[in-house]
Amino acid sequence: MKLRLLTFVFVILVLGACVFFPNPEPAEPPGPTLTPTPPLDQPEGVAQTFLNAWMAGDYAGMYSLLSPNSQATNTLEEFTDTYTSTAAAMTLIDLEAVPRSAFSESTGTSAFFAFEVTYNTQVLGPIELKDQRMSLVFADGRWGVVWSPSLIFPELASSNTLQLEVETPERANIYDRNGLPLVTADAQTYTITIVPGQINENFEGQMLDLLSQVLRMTPADIKKNYDGMPADRTVALGDADAETIQANWSALNSYNAALGFVEKTGRRYFDRLAPHVMGYTSYITVEQLEEYQQLGYRGDEIIGQSGLEKWGESYLAGTRGGTLSVYTAQGQFYQQLASRQSEPAQSIYTTLDRNLQTMIQDIIVEAYAASETTWAPTAGGAAVVVLDVNTGAVLGMASYPDYDPNVLHPNNSHPLYTDTYVQDLLNDPRKPFFGRATQGEYPGGSVFKIVSISAALDSGLFEPSSPYTCTGVWTGLGADTPRYDWLEGGHGTLTLAQALTASCNPYFYNIGLVTGREDFDLIPSYARQYGFGQELGIEIEEEPGLVPNPNWLFQERGQTWTLHDSVNIAIGQGDILVTPLQIAVMVSAVANGGTVYRPQLIDHIGLLGEEPSVTFETEVLNTLSLSQEDLAVIRESMHQVAADPVIGTAEYRLGSLNNRLPIAGKTGTAQVSSPNTPPIAWFAGFAPYDEPEIAVVVMIENGGNGSTVAAPIFRRIIERWYDLPELPWPDDWGNPEEFEFVKDRGE
Repeated sequence: MKLRLLTFVFVILVLGACVFFPNPEPAEPPGPTLTPTPPLDQPEGVAQTFLNAWMAGDYAGMYSLLSPNSQATNTLEEFTDTYTSTAAAMTLIDLEAVPRSAFSESTGTSAFFAFEVTYNTQVLGPIELKDQRMSLVFADGRWGVVWSPSLIFPELASSNTLQLEVETPERANIYDRNGLPLVTADAQTYTITIVPGQINENFEGQMLDLLSQVLRMTPADIKKNYDGMPADRTVALGDADAETIQANWSALNSYNAALGFVEKTGRRYFDRLAPHVMGYTSYITVEQLEEYQQLGYRGDEIIGQSGLEKWGESYLAGTRGGTLSVYTAQGQFYQQLASRQSEPAQSIYTTLDRNLQTMIQDIIVEAYAASETTWAPTAGGAAVVVLDVNTGAVLGMASYPDYDPNVLHPNNSHPLYTDTYVQDLLNDPRKPFFGRATQGEYPGGSVFKIVSISAALDSGLFEPSSPYTCTGVWTGLGADTPRYDWLEGGHGTLTLAQALTASCNPYFYNIGLVTGREDFDLIPSYARQYGFGQELGIEIEEEPGLVPNPNWLFQERGQTWTLHDSVNIAIGQGDILVTPLQIAVMVSAVANGGTVYRPQLIDHIGLLGEEPSVTFETEVLNTLSLSQEDLAVIRESMHQVAADPVIGTAEYRLGSLNNRLPIAGKTGTAQVSSPNTPPIAWFAGFAPYDEPEIAVVVMIENGGNGSTVAAPIFRRIIERWYDLPELPWPDDWGNPEEFEFVKDRGE
């Protein structure tokens, strides 16, 4: 691995230095602050108490034990600054100071005490001083320590100074599962620029489509960058990797009158892929300073602030080394005290597939562009998660809209971006920094019916063939509180297995009623089996969601759980909150036969070309209590969602795909509390149906109906990943009138 050694210098004045180092409380007037056990009427007791206070960082207590003459020569503030500044210089973690023996020599008015000290430091490791000697005198009726900075290091006598030269390894890379770079140090990149006055209006649409592919942005978002700008202004549109520019150079060069390319190098996030997973880097903030200084950082370093950059900081940053030396007051080298070689940073190899990640991000952008007159204007953000159903490995994870982490790295030059780029992102109501895949908490809607049917089957209260007649209106809790099916007039008589395929609300209201009468916690407990209501242990930021139950309702709101709550949760409404990642874990467990895996983003960590230093094994979180027969029923019901032309809620979107590659899935349309706001659109499925490999979850905030909006995106992902012919986006996506006709299709 290439190793760049960056050298930094600490110059610490032994007396009067004002270097910040987190440690004790502000200084107090001289006076004992300890309750020592050693006797202070003997020099050994004073010396031992001084060492105890030193190890505790009690500088006021140490100062109180100095001889009167030493106190007259050094103020408490000077004394404290000497210790804190030298601690900062050597990146001290803690120290151990112990007597070499119980023996000390004394003449009655003077004594010496032999001890040894070990400084445990972040950068240099342990520094051991074996032959330290403390002098004490008896004056003003007490024993006191004759103090000078030489008690810290003998070489610090005569106003000498400490100087630390730190060697910092170059920050390591992040790769996908196949060794393709996702984040690279010193990568060659290009900022694509445009001059609005040079755009050929006849070909602007084609140019924007090309730029959309290269920059991974919608044509509309690209055009916003230069709309209204002066005709001769050079405007930055975004960055692209050299590899991407080269692959599209012929097409890009055909617009050379309008487009320009500014070359640069720096830490590069390849094609803006998975920014919410990769995270970003920046300088240590004021709020973080104390935490990182305690870890041995100086305070001016660039660190990971989110995502894998933050999670993997200790690996990606490497182990710093350095040399601690003493210099004279005149700045001349005096002596080297300690040194340690730096160790190379270690790269992170993720479970992501770069090609798949590229696909899903492209597909989201394409979907929003294709629906710009229908559902996209009301939709917020989106998320897609793709898991390996047999290991829990995250193959792809995207949150839309995203941001460009390249701009946030302090050493990356972005002279053509507007000064307000980051602030514009922060002010964007779509929240580009928000990682919806793991942090977004949403009502689950009908995809949560997989949990409810699991509880119904395993409880013994229902059989797959248990019939129920749906009239479209459900009055199980009384005629004064009717609830309705999404299909006007109802579905007629269905079995339990068919109810999941048809997403029949009244059947699931009945499940909530029957299971609630048996045990209010029945459905919530099955939700927890699947991993809902808890963090799953993925390596980036995540939220736990919420699985309400009687205890939670009473503790949080002082309310008593009723059958109304059981009925609500049975269709994934009420207080239930889930993340797209949790839905993907649930679908994976159904697909693989009942194993709930920890979703995993890291495969291994190590130096390029060497054996991994850390390998991450597949981890099982839980095994469902469902029988294999019951799981087979659920899988087949999900298969019929895409296959049954009569009751399958997504067959009209996915039937042609299912004929080419058998799939399974579940639609979801989750109502939100805000009035006049479209619901959350969900589709969660797996493929292939017979030999499941991947689980795919699509979530569109306020996009509308799951089958109408989310299922076509699922279809496109499967088509592209399995190299199948891609059908066009639905006609109604581009036709507002047709969309009005189908948008209320329920599930």
